[in-house]
Amino acid sequence: MSLFSSSPRNFGLFCIALLLTVGVNAEARKKKKKSDAPPPVGWHIEEGWAHQCYFGPDFVKLPDTDRRMARSSVLDEMMKQWSGQMNDGISLDAAAIEKVETTLLGRPEKVEQVVISNLEKCKTSATSGGIDSSAWNSWLRGLSSQLTAGECLTPFNYTMFDYLDIGTDWQRTMPLCAGDRVRISGSSTDKFRISEGGGWITVEGDTTLSTLGSENHPCNLEGCWAGMLIARFVTESGVETILVVGLQTTFEAPEHGELSYRINDNTFYDNKWYQHGGLVDHTAIEISPAK
Repeated sequence: MSLFSSSPRNFGLFCIALLLTVGVNAEARKKKKKSDAPPPVGWHIEEGWAHQCYFGPDFVKLPDTDRRMARSSVLDEMMKQWSGQMNDGISLDAAAIEKVETTLLGRPEKVEQVVISNLEKCKTSATSGGIDSSAWNSWLRGLSSQLTAGECLTPFNYTMFDYLDIGTDWQRTMPLCAGDRVRISGSSTDKFRISEGGGWITVEGDTTLSTLGSENHPCNLEGCWAGMLIARFVTESGVETILVVGLQTTFEAPEHGELSYRINDNTFYDNKWYQHGGLVDHTAIEISPAK
């Protein structure tokens, strides 16, 4: 006699157990199927999201030619959303978009990381209970600088000519890359004075008036004279170095930064160029690569 015919109760229990087992197995298969599903590629939206987000492909698995083409198309798709072309309420800073595009066109391999970071910002916006792209916009504005951090885009490989302005402070700021060596010089015959009735001097300064230890002069070290030509180098990290130039000096940039120059003076209203007849002196400045 079978179990089922001898005991209806046992048969009922068996059916319940069978249904539970089938249900558990079905749920397990469902979960497994969901976890095994490949991540989306392209535009995708999930329940509760306020807008779509773009998912990039697995670049590592792509052949070289396809990988390069994918970088270009991924950049195009991200820019569509950034610039408001998706009509989803997202419209980011136009100047930042242009700057990032220029940066990535010169460094296409970095698109692969940018699309991942962009997806995180997009998801945050889409799930914020409304469209809030402020953090996304802030990220985009700083992205170009992040992508070029440590690079120097302006190596000093040219010669710059200018005329010294004795009526202002630091002038003609120019970028230097780490390791750039430059020669800074001023013409030796052009004269000016830095006080009413004072003596006429050149870029060598008033060698009778030291500014050693003076808090009112930018150059106050040994060998600093009032009115002399000086320079300043400020690194990207904010470290400032004052250079004694005079007629000429050579400088090597320890880091990326900016170079500017002026005369070593603390007032400018009474400064005057030397004039002989109709000719007025003007000190020529030259900054060139130093071998």
